[in-house]
Amino acid sequence: MTRAPPRERRVQTDPRGLRLCVREHGIASGVPLLILHGYLEQSAAWDPIAIGLAPRWVVAPDHRGHGLSDHAGVGGSYPFWDYVADVAALVEDLGGQVDLVGHSMGGTIAALYAACRPAQVRKLVLIEGLGPPDGEPRAVQQARQALRQRLDPPAHRPLADLEEAVVRMRRANPTLSEPTARALAARTTAPVPGGGLIWTFDPLHRARSHQAFSAHRFMAFLRAIEAPTLLVEGGASPMQGVPDLAERRANLLHADRIVLEGVGHHPHHECPQALIALLKEHLNA
Repeated sequence: MTRAPPRERRVQTDPRGLRLCVREHGIASGVPLLILHGYLEQSAAWDPIAIGLAPRWVVAPDHRGHGLSDHAGVGGSYPFWDYVADVAALVEDLGGQVDLVGHSMGGTIAALYAACRPAQVRKLVLIEGLGPPDGEPRAVQQARQALRQRLDPPAHRPLADLEEAVVRMRRANPTLSEPTARALAARTTAPVPGGGLIWTFDPLHRARSHQAFSAHRFMAFLRAIEAPTLLVEGGASPMQGVPDLAERRANLLHADRIVLEGVGHHPHHECPQALIALLKEHLNA
């Protein structure tokens, strides 16, 4: 049987008109599985996982300013709670209840949403998703940098061709295979006048936020999560060095923890079959 290709549609998630590109797999029935990608990734990075979960209805958006979704626009920015509000709008679009998976930045978004809307999240999976290192000690320094970048925002450097995009993508994430990097780069680059390509993600994502990440505040949200949660960590991930990681884990009151030994920060690229098996076990329990 020929597998149906993923479907893409655009969903307005912001009253100001911003729309997300949403990528869907499987049969659109039952409780959907909503997957939230990490920083500067895209929905298509999760295609192998979605295919492995077939015929489950899997929905993966490009976050605002990522992939093929709309940018914040002139004078705009990307405050973190706007991502959470986008998820709230998507869940309503999908019928009001989801199983929720988040990786890295997407895990932080998923945790915040699950804490705020417990009735809407049936099962939760956080993959390398317990937040970045605490930013409070560097809050003033970060705010100063954010203000400088507000006046002089970052911009993309044009790419010579798709080959350069593939090389740069694999340099940033060495766990990507060449075919995967090529497919992802082709989806998120666009031609520019005069030749060459440019990334489709908003370069403002490379600017610092004026508000430092507060681990203390985040742990209050972790304690408020009610959904049965699976915490997936890479044993070789740099996130294992976050000083208060054990304390963050302890604030998840309804969680099981799995450590994938020898795996880094991107289990969906490094060991997709193992991750698929873990997702099936947790979501079907």
